[in-house]
Amino acid sequence: MSDSQPNPSDPKPKRDLYPNELAEQNHSSQPRADLPWHLAFDLEEVETGLAERLAANPDTESFARETLVGDRILAVIFHAGRWYAMDGICTHQGGPLAEGHIADGCVTCPWHGWQYELDTGTQTTSRQPLQAVFPIRQNGNLIEVQLL
Repeated sequence: MSDSQPNPSDPKPKRDLYPNELAEQNHSSQPRADLPWHLAFDLEEVETGLAERLAANPDTESFARETLVGDRILAVIFHAGRWYAMDGICTHQGGPLAEGHIADGCVTCPWHGWQYELDTGTQTTSRQPLQAVFPIRQNGNLIEVQLL
């Protein structure tokens, strides 16, 4: 066997893990009384009047933003009148979910089209909960999340 050919008996080469893959996974968006709330961002700092626009048109407005909370990269999404927070790095190959298409309660990764349910992080094809989700709330103009 030449040096350029992989040896079938060698273990599969390992890739470096994405930072979010090293953290504990959470698949419940239910708030917990024992966890603190962390600021994700202030809506007015993102865009003047954004809070009012989302409140006035909750069924038609969508919004997504990638944000760093603690050591987690999150995709924070407003869709169909609700806020969602999930791991912002696609489990497939690390695509930025906050830049994806949002429709019908799902986000589609812009890199390779993997889709995840916003509420559960479940990948729509495999039906596996692959993306961590987090409790989220709007407190005035502040968007806050709970991390594990």
